[in-house]
Amino acid sequence: MVDNEKISNKFILSSDDKVLDFVTGIPYKISNKENYIDNWGNNHGSQPCLSPENHPPGHSKYLRQLWVFKESSRSRKYKILSIGNRNYLDSWGGYNEAKLYMNLTNYSPQSPCYSRQLWSFYPTFNSNTTELQIYNERNNCLLDTWGKSNGSYIYFCSHLNKPFADNFSNQAWKFIRTSDYKLNAVISNFKYSPVEGNINRREKIEKITREDTLDNLASVAKITTSFNFQEELINTYSFSFNESLDFISETKLIIVIPFMNIEKELNFKYSFESRKPTKIVKKETCTINKTVEVPPKSHVKAIDYNDFMENVKMAFEATAEITATGDRYKNDGTIIENAQVDSDAVKLFLKENNFQGKRIRSEGNSVMAEVHGTFSGSYVTKTHRKLEDVSI
Repeated sequence: MVDNEKISNKFILSSDDKVLDFVTGIPYKISNKENYIDNWGNNHGSQPCLSPENHPPGHSKYLRQLWVFKESSRSRKYKILSIGNRNYLDSWGGYNEAKLYMNLTNYSPQSPCYSRQLWSFYPTFNSNTTELQIYNERNNCLLDTWGKSNGSYIYFCSHLNKPFADNFSNQAWKFIRTSDYKLNAVISNFKYSPVEGNINRREKIEKITREDTLDNLASVAKITTSFNFQEELINTYSFSFNESLDFISETKLIIVIPFMNIEKELNFKYSFESRKPTKIVKKETCTINKTVEVPPKSHVKAIDYNDFMENVKMAFEATAEITATGDRYKNDGTIIENAQVDSDAVKLFLKENNFQGKRIRSEGNSVMAEVHGTFSGSYVTKTHRKLEDVSI
């Protein structure tokens, strides 16, 4: 395992192979009854302690309480790395009632000390949170406070306390995610269908935008006249999503507007609330180059029109590619700020935000999801020109 490689973001599995709501490679605090495991500013060969202080970001002691989980070579077994001193939690050869230690050495699978740094998790689920009992692979014991708190060491206990036991809470640990993240979405592949009751409401209207009178009465030859002018088009689009996207920081829509064959890219620096339309008024300037042939002995009027669609309303199904950025860590414990996280972390963030869209698949760092909504708008679909004879 190379030290400068990123720790992968994978869902942590419990000892009985359940997928837990935690991922490797992002930082957590580990707490028991509002006391936090703290490296106490110490290093190799020392013992972490319990602190009642929940140090906030920016505090000089904040990193002492941050821990990252790493996959090991053994299924459902993990290493726990301190961000503050880059030491690993280690049973140090101790057993029942022994203290928990920190070790700067990252033992390889070939080392006889490897299993001292391997941990598995026994979850207890309730309506609000998941509490975990933390089991050491080497000594077959669990982390236990033995009823102690502020400034005390963390110990091992050979007995697995049951959830209904009075001393269960001594072994009940919570993992609290500390890192911020930003979710982004690119929504494309729009497929439209009519909204019931709206089919007869939309209208296609021709709007005159320019008239030119061309006189060729005095000539026996045809003349060719070219026009080059700019025209401002005002188009209105509105999008409403059935699924709430209010947790998305930035959204890009890559969309082919109904009844047009032109792909548009629309960027939003804000999020979409469920079933709340977001309206866009686009003022677009287009340059029009036209050539008109006027027959001999004729007097014609060249009229430019816009085909304008009014009151369009269409239901859509689309594909959202959702990614996230946040703090990630390398195998040596160094931080990578605002890095793209792996798809399991994206899935976790979507679950935390109660995303209701249907997840289709994962691709690299992305989660692909199916979303639905309604498009409405009034807009120009094309421009065209007609020639009319003018009676003199």
